[in-house]
Amino acid sequence: MTSSPVRPDGHPLRVLCESLLSRIEELSVVVTDDIRRELPSYAAFPLAEQRRTVRSRLQALLRGLALDVEPTAEQLLEFQSESRRRAYYGLPVQDALATFHIGARRLWDELRAAARGTAAEDTAVELVAPLWAWVQAVSGVVADAFAVEAGSRYGREAGLRQRFLELLRTGGAPREHAAEIARELGFDPDGDFRALCAPAAPWAAQGHLGLLQRAARQLPGRVSCGLSGQLMVAVTQRVDPADLANRVINLGGDDARVGIGLDRSGLAGAEMSIGDAERALAVAELGGRATSFEDVWLRASLIDSRERLHPLFAEVRRVTGEQPLLAETVIAFADSGSSLAQAATVLGIHPNTVAYRLGQWHKLTGADPRTFAGLLRSVVGITD
Repeated sequence: MTSSPVRPDGHPLRVLCESLLSRIEELSVVVTDDIRRELPSYAAFPLAEQRRTVRSRLQALLRGLALDVEPTAEQLLEFQSESRRRAYYGLPVQDALATFHIGARRLWDELRAAARGTAAEDTAVELVAPLWAWVQAVSGVVADAFAVEAGSRYGREAGLRQRFLELLRTGGAPREHAAEIARELGFDPDGDFRALCAPAAPWAAQGHLGLLQRAARQLPGRVSCGLSGQLMVAVTQRVDPADLANRVINLGGDDARVGIGLDRSGLAGAEMSIGDAERALAVAELGGRATSFEDVWLRASLIDSRERLHPLFAEVRRVTGEQPLLAETVIAFADSGSSLAQAATVLGIHPNTVAYRLGQWHKLTGADPRTFAGLLRSVVGITD
């Protein structure tokens, strides 16, 4: 193949290629249908636009084959520009490259069929090498286009994710501004949000947060990960929190801990869910890997009130250390639904002994475990 025309008018291969050019509208529809059937990702791309670009690509390719010329710089730039549009729609680069192979395969079948019974029948095979040379040249610029677009898009999205998290954490930005960024990230600002928190350290290294964000894309729903102080925060919508927690733990290593917030409505709910997750994480760091605020809400809610509540639990903690049998009896009584008989069975002692120990506990701590308030105060003080 050369850079200047070498096939004169009437050359059998030129006539063959020009016969397909006369059917360009039909061919563009057939190739587009082939692509959309074999590559489901193209369902997201506008059909009319795809048919236009397939038509222009086939036309350029057939003219190049007819004249035996390579793609021009202008044509390669046009292919590159079209490919950026596909990257914008989130189509995988491998699918964008596959379209050229699908088109070339269909085009070769059409060339062979059109060559039968003509002067080009015995020489049509000479088009194979230039056909694949075109595919190779175009594939290179398409791959470059995707790399550039993906890099710029990733950087922009990373900035949006971080800004979105900052707005949620401060709570001081106009709601519409936060809602606009939420929509750009694919969230419904009025929908339900759930947050997950983990220590920031494993994710602060170069590229680690990006690995988690890419892993999260494999899940149904939306996930936006960012760093906030000592925390890594993932804001989610329509995502199974257990699936995401597993990915955080798998990527974060053996010491990874995760706190999971409640499902809450709207952007204000997203902010509250981050608070839930942060408190649940504090409980997880005392023991456990993935801890949900729903399961530890009481303990999690008390964590940042320790100084204020310390006098309430001082005697409970002291007696727990000095009289572990009494503390064990209180816990058994609580776990047995405040039933003396059931607690006695669990402990293997007489119900009267349970009653005596509860009385001693009340006497020593001032918290009566036979009342709701006293039992709650006792259990929290013993287990905290």
